[in-house]
Amino acid sequence: MSKVVTVFGATGFVGSSVARTLLAAGWHVRAVTRDPNSHKAAALKKEGVQLVYIDPTDQHSISDALRGAQACFVQTHTDYSDPNSQKAEVTYGKAIADACRLADVGHVVYSTQLSVVKVIGINARHMDAKAEVELYMRDLDLPLTCLIVPFYYEHLLVPPCKPKLKDGCYEIGIPMGYTPLHMICTEDVGPIVDRILSNSRAYVHKTLSICGDKLTIGEIATTFTNALRPYIFRDKQVTSQQFRDQGLPLSNDMANMFEFFCRVDQRASVDTTRKLHPTTQTLDQWLRTNRDIALEAIVN
Repeated sequence: MSKVVTVFGATGFVGSSVARTLLAAGWHVRAVTRDPNSHKAAALKKEGVQLVYIDPTDQHSISDALRGAQACFVQTHTDYSDPNSQKAEVTYGKAIADACRLADVGHVVYSTQLSVVKVIGINARHMDAKAEVELYMRDLDLPLTCLIVPFYYEHLLVPPCKPKLKDGCYEIGIPMGYTPLHMICTEDVGPIVDRILSNSRAYVHKTLSICGDKLTIGEIATTFTNALRPYIFRDKQVTSQQFRDQGLPLSNDMANMFEFFCRVDQRASVDTTRKLHPTTQTLDQWLRTNRDIALEAIVN
């Protein structure tokens, strides 16, 4: 009989990668969703994943999703359009932690972040919420592996980081100066989680900071140019305030995140990541594999 793993955030980029990878590895996967009628949820169901509907404000429905599960992957969602999103995300994350303890889940892999507000005094809601939930999980002494996942390659194809056309060239305006940005593609996270759950004794009560590539914005622009010719990309040096001024619901949080990355050492190791998943892709490899998708997002 297959072991059961519950995946929270299963219809997101990372969660869907985890769900599909674990399904292929022989797990019985329960994909937790708040919208079982979404296209992403339907696609997972068609592939053989069990969909579990929950109300994130109902502790009983969260507990039901974990009943009998030997393992759990947790990726909480930040609703940037909600002024109270950080509080809601923390409340939900703590409810999942309580349910994991009640269900005696054997191994919990949590997608976490460092606390921006505690380190440099400014708030990045998506990071600070996850850091607070991590502390709560540790206080409960869950059999926990914390996975610090960096900036996704996929974020380079959508606002506010998407390249913008100016004078025949696509400009990448991300306020990192000349500090390398640590990145990974979301599809590589699934195999890493599989490796962790397949070797629980080696990874429980550990924190892993993963990374597929480390590039400055100028190097990212060069990589885009080389992979997506004949289109030309260049680094547009922008300040954090200029990035905030784009006015999107997530602009301020991401500007503060980038400021944190510039001021605090990003501890990810590409070598360690490739030991977990040898075929982890560089940005260049990912762009060349997904050339049509990238061009559709940027050019069309």
